[in-house]
Amino acid sequence: MKVDFKVKVAPSYKVAYMIRFGGYAGPNMWRAEFSHLSKWAKKRRIRTGRLIMYFIDPWGKKPSTKRRSAACLEIKGNAKPEGKVGIMKLPKQRVVSVVFNPDKVSDSVVYHGIEGWLQYRPLKESGPTREVYTGNPWTNARAWANCEVQVPIKRK
Repeated sequence: MKVDFKVKVAPSYKVAYMIRFGGYAGPNMWRAEFSHLSKWAKKRRIRTGRLIMYFIDPWGKKPSTKRRSAACLEIKGNAKPEGKVGIMKLPKQRVVSVVFNPDKVSDSVVYHGIEGWLQYRPLKESGPTREVYTGNPWTNARAWANCEVQVPIKRK
């Protein structure tokens, strides 16, 4: 399978989110959080969009047990933080983007590929990485097969 690296401007997203502490625990590690966010939005009649896995702390900067990530659900309309659910805006950013099917290409290969690709460019990583899904990857095969990794970049 061919994987293309694309430099683009990713839009900003207004999201409801839940923070998670710990290292990578497999592809189902955010499933409960996304389920909770979806039920939370439905109960409040808030329109939703993309599901975003937002990796706040980069690998190697903190012990894996203290590393933060967030399950984010794009929301359209007004909402207030409540309990474990926060509201934030992920900024519009220049990113290197890769769309891939995790059943055909390992996500670790994609992340290492981006890291290697950046080494030979006048660019460097500049913020939290995000994985963006157009739908629920656990119930929508098309959303799962079109995972988009977005790594924010800036000039070296």
